[in-house]
Amino acid sequence: MGKNGILSAVFVTALALGAGTAQAQTFTMGKECRGKVEAAQQLNDAGDYTNALAAFDAVHGDCDTKDAREAIQGGRAHALNGLGRHAEAIDAANRALKVSKDQSLVGYFERAIAQEKLGNMDAATEDYNRIIALTEKNKNVKERATIYAKVADMNARAGKKAEAESYYAKAVELDPGNADFDVLRGDWAVLGGDYDAAFASYDAAMSKGKTGADMYQIRSEARIKQMQDKYDTTNVQQLRGKMTPQETAQVCAELGKAAELGLKDMKLDMFSALVCK
Repeated sequence: MGKNGILSAVFVTALALGAGTAQAQTFTMGKECRGKVEAAQQLNDAGDYTNALAAFDAVHGDCDTKDAREAIQGGRAHALNGLGRHAEAIDAANRALKVSKDQSLVGYFERAIAQEKLGNMDAATEDYNRIIALTEKNKNVKERATIYAKVADMNARAGKKAEAESYYAKAVELDPGNADFDVLRGDWAVLGGDYDAAFASYDAAMSKGKTGADMYQIRSEARIKQMQDKYDTTNVQQLRGKMTPQETAQVCAELGKAAELGLKDMKLDMFSALVCK
């Protein structure tokens, strides 16, 4: 996934499909297009909204499926909200809603954020209520739990911690064995710089059976980010010189397991080649 597990595949799928429609549609975004959209989403996650917006605008002509257009417009709305361009964010959110036939969770969410920032509280409340209604009408319990988790994630990234915790609790209550929810909790901790909490959550996910290459990619990326934060550099050779033997062993153990399970990732492979061999 290339982004510390943030918005893991199940949540990206829920974002693109919307509430109540997962069984009726097929996730049609191609691999190349999805990679470009995820790269733009990474910039949003990092708070680099100017470059995120440019990335979404650049990919727009290359991705013409409904799922892609919805995700691109939702990502644009998020970046525009981050830039304080709330009227434009509403326009982008409306485009996401149009292409999804008014089923886009992120469309409603980003529009609500924009309306809230503009002081239009009645309109914001109406959109939040639409999100709740779309989620609750889904009769598939596991799908509904996944959508609650997605809404929790959107709230967390908007700084609405109480709302995030409330929706997260609903997700776990409906589907307590879902390891992706532990991954999400770990991702939040990574964003907050609490790596002990992050790996406790990732360990919990693994105890529920999430032990594939994707899990070790998430763990590898989190370990690398931990070192980048600690030593205030993204330069691999500088990190190699600063990391302790124990830290090197931790990072390389995660990378080695990911490779053993068949993960192919150019950036991680390069890091491993420079640091672990």
